[in-house]
Amino acid sequence: MDERRSTRVTRADVRAALMWALERDREALLAHRDAVHSNKSDLTRRRADKALVEQWRARTADTEQDTSRPE
Repeated sequence: MDERRSTRVTRADVRAALMWALERDREALLAHRDAVHSNKSDLTRRRADKALVEQWRARTADTEQDTSRPE
C-alpha cells in the first residue's frame, strides 16, 4: 500500500513547523513572520503557514531517511 501524507495543514502542523523553524531554520521562521505580519489577510497567513509546513515536512522527511539508513 502506498503511504501518502495529507496535504492539509492543521494547527498542530503549523505549531510543529514553527517550533522546528525556531530551533533549526531561523530564515524560514523569519520569512513566515514577515509574510504574516506584513499583511493581515487570512489568505496570506494560510499561504505562509502552508509554505512553512511544506518546508518542515520535506526537511524532517530528509532527516528521517538519513537516520534510518544502516551504516
